[in-house]
Amino acid sequence: MARLVGEVRELLALGLEEVDYAVGVAELGMEVDPPAPYTPGAWLAVVSEHLAGPRAQYT
Repeated sequence: MARLVGEVRELLALGLEEVDYAVGVAELGMEVDPPAPYTPGAWLAVVSEHLAGPRAQYT
């Protein structure tokens, strides 16, 4: 999980245009648009923060 978060953050650090983020996530296999109201870059940032957050504990 940490590697995925790192990869997404590195992608975001490139400072690409939104169209380039859209192409990038399409190349990674995302076949739908990000949920409204997010742009591809904003959605990647939300996903990164969510994945880096605390994990649920199951017992």
